[in-house]
Amino acid sequence: MPVITGCYALARLLAHRLRFMLVTMVDEIQNPKEGRMKTQANKILVVDDEVTAGRSMEKILARKGFAVDVALNANDGLNKMEKELFELVLLDIMMPQVNGIELLKIIKERWPNLKVIMVTGYPSIETAVKATRLGALDYISKPFTPDELREKVEQALEEATSAKVIPIRPVEGEVSTSFCPLGEQECEIYAKKGRSCKTKDGICPKVKKMKLKAKTGSRFLAQEIGKSAIDIDLPFDYDEVAKYTSPTYANALDGSEMPMVDWEGLPKEAPAAVPEILVIDDEVVVGNSIRKILKPRGYHVEHAETPQAALEILSERPVDMILLDMKIPGVKGLELLEAITEEHPTTPVIMITGYATVQTAVESIKLGATDYVPKPFTPDELYQAVERGFKRAA
Repeated sequence: MPVITGCYALARLLAHRLRFMLVTMVDEIQNPKEGRMKTQANKILVVDDEVTAGRSMEKILARKGFAVDVALNANDGLNKMEKELFELVLLDIMMPQVNGIELLKIIKERWPNLKVIMVTGYPSIETAVKATRLGALDYISKPFTPDELREKVEQALEEATSAKVIPIRPVEGEVSTSFCPLGEQECEIYAKKGRSCKTKDGICPKVKKMKLKAKTGSRFLAQEIGKSAIDIDLPFDYDEVAKYTSPTYANALDGSEMPMVDWEGLPKEAPAAVPEILVIDDEVVVGNSIRKILKPRGYHVEHAETPQAALEILSERPVDMILLDMKIPGVKGLELLEAITEEHPTTPVIMITGYATVQTAVESIKLGATDYVPKPFTPDELYQAVERGFKRAA
């Protein structure tokens, strides 16, 4: 069995290389070298451990007037980037020692404005989401035609650079590009949207969300437990006592099994807020399944079957996260995701879909989705995606 698997992988690799050679030869005949109407050619770096693939991409792009350099590994690529100025990097994912995802992370740390397109013969939604989240502009699957490669490259070069601004409080006398005078705070949304969060009501979305959360979250304990001190057996479980009384009461307990202060004298404390997740999916069974998965793990799940119902809920109160189905009747493509991220930019959105593709995964992340989960998913897969989403939002 291992021999058969190895032969299949080798055959696939050879097929990729053969196709690269054939499409390159045909393209040379149909598209002789053209000069670009520019005084200086765009400099592109191809990083691919396959010599044939790298040279094929070089020939395809050179015929359109691009200046192309090729690196066969991550270290070689980094050395070239340190010595020369490139406008675009075509980066293979499957490489020995340092793979493309790891190299992408290094590139974005050192040169955040450098544009990168991922190239791979083994496409997957997971790597597409990771790469896009790290800052890759696009994701191309091998084998591709010369026209497909050139179209992706030209689109990337035309696209405006949008490096994420790390919020840093400006010193006195200076104004950071991410400082929002509306909310009087550092805001990555403000920087990302070109110095305007475009709010209809003129209120900073981050400030608005914080105020609404404080208003809805300041609930007092519904039932008072005892009128004075409560007898607690030792040793006691701190979390259990704090749950039924309050953290202050639990902290006041001493070795005599009695608190140092009376229950009546303690200030009322609001219980820990339960994260609320809004599921937008036209299938009732999906909403119920997600509720059954997440409720035992401490989440409150609200379900909206239509875009109208979802937008009504979002207009009434903030939610902590949104799980959005990609195929909803009456919604074209990803327009609902775009509308939600535009109106609620601080709320993490996870796409869930039974029609998962690499292309829609990339588009979703670029439009502001936090993650992309194909259906069917296991309870652990959904829970882990939700946990990742909250960690990234924090």
